[in-house]
Amino acid sequence: MADLHIKRVAPTELAEIIQLFTEQVYPAHPEEAHRHFAGHAQGQADTFLAWSAGSLAGYLTIRWQSKNPQFRQQNIPLIHHLGVFPQFQRQGIASRLMDAAEQLIATRATQAGITVGLFDEYGPAQRLYAKRGYVPDGRGACQGQRPLQQGETVTVDHDLILWLTKDL
Repeated sequence: MADLHIKRVAPTELAEIIQLFTEQVYPAHPEEAHRHFAGHAQGQADTFLAWSAGSLAGYLTIRWQSKNPQFRQQNIPLIHHLGVFPQFQRQGIASRLMDAAEQLIATRATQAGITVGLFDEYGPAQRLYAKRGYVPDGRGACQGQRPLQQGETVTVDHDLILWLTKDL
């Protein structure tokens, strides 16, 4: 994609970008846009935006201190949210966003972390992360941060995840 531009959000742009996310990413839940960028001004998170011909095509956020205690103890930043709008998918945008994130993370840590859901909607992400060298952290399937136990019954939703890491 020749006209693709990846840009890191600067603290001075936060108000403008929050408004953009309110309109384009979280129109049904505008408060989520504010939550998404919580901690950015304090250096606790960074976001990259992918622009194609002047349109927002995708985004990726890094949380420098994961809520996962194991990741936090091992200084593993979390790639918290990766999204590419449907009309821009399958054009390499997610890979370009991941490239930018991993380069920035490598300046501060030796590993990157990410989560991936376990139902069909996450199939493309599962394949992308595996191709990029991400491997499960060894705790198995989790409901959020809690590892699941054999025989346990859970709801298959966005909180049913694997925690993955990659050496940088």
